[in-house]
Amino acid sequence: MKKSAAYHQQSGRGWILALALELLTGMVMGLTLVWSNIERMDTTYFINILQNEFRERRDLRAKLEVERGRLLSPYELRRKAEEFGMREPRSDQVRRIEIR
Repeated sequence: MKKSAAYHQQSGRGWILALALELLTGMVMGLTLVWSNIERMDTTYFINILQNEFRERRDLRAKLEVERGRLLSPYELRRKAEEFGMREPRSDQVRRIEIR
């Protein structure tokens, strides 16, 4: 009878230990899940910031290319040349080089 009582006490302690380990494991897994979700949200936030910055730079580049094309148009160049007192060269001012 004494052996049976000691066995039941150890068996009860085993269940308590198993329950404590399961609770600890559950808490660790829960904290890991929360931490991974926080990291995922941070990563998503920074990806969105970078995507917005990329879009802004792409739009600015497109605007600058349009402006460059406008400034290099023959009309604009002719207007600027007149503004600075420049004119087309006379035929005797042009030198031609023959390449053989």
